[in-house]
Amino acid sequence: MTPTLAHALKVLEEQTSDDPVLAEAVVFLAEEVEGPSDPFGAVSVGAQRAARLVNERRLGERRQPVAASALDTAQVVALVGSINDRKGIDRRRRRGQLLGWRSGARTLHPDWQFDALRAETRPGLVSVIAALREAGVGAESADALMRAPRDDLGGRSLASLFASGQVDTVVRLIRSSADQS
Repeated sequence: MTPTLAHALKVLEEQTSDDPVLAEAVVFLAEEVEGPSDPFGAVSVGAQRAARLVNERRLGERRQPVAASALDTAQVVALVGSINDRKGIDRRRRRGQLLGWRSGARTLHPDWQFDALRAETRPGLVSVIAALREAGVGAESADALMRAPRDDLGGRSLASLFASGQVDTVVRLIRSSADQS
């Protein structure tokens, strides 16, 4: 066994001891150690099920911090003085005046859109959402783009720039990142 393979097996062993779903996936994959007879053929039901479980767990883990920093519809109604009910929020989302996505039975809205002191959405939000839509990213991806620390901003995020009122800069950077993809 080469050191690289030994290290990979050690890491796999450590991760499967903490993650029963991953352990189950490894068992399914190990059962097909010789591999399929047709590499382009159908994947076994067991391997598909194991991969699906691992993916669902990982997606859930990624969504937890996002959900913690987002507001659900009731919280937005309570925060934004110019919105009286859920229908008002739905209308703003449809019109491109508010960003949100479904997560189970709830709709989540990134907190960077709101100015709690003014009890309103931040000035320039419509321009930022329009740029995000032009870039072709969905609501969850748009939130990730806005929150990601950027080297060109000294580790700051687009959301922090937006909060400081630099709307034009945020829109320009969103458009430039869309041009690079």
